[in-house]
Amino acid sequence: LAQRAQANAAVAAENADRAALYREIARANGHPEWEAEVRRTFAQRWVDRAQPGWWVQQGASWSRK
Repeated sequence: LAQRAQANAAVAAENADRAALYREIARANGHPEWEAEVRRTFAQRWVDRAQPGWWVQQGASWSRK
C-alpha cells in the first residue's frame, strides 16, 4: 500500500503539472479560454504518436493501438 500511495501521489503531481502547462500555453497565446482545446490537442498528438500495442485512452475508453 505504501508504494501505491507513492504512485498515486506521483500521478497526481504529474496531472497538476500538466494542467498548469496547458493553462500557461493558453494564456501565453492570449486566450485562456483555449485551455480545453490545448488539452485535447496534446492528448490527440500523444495518441497519434503511440506505438502499436500501446494502450491509449480516447474519451472514457481504453484500447490497444
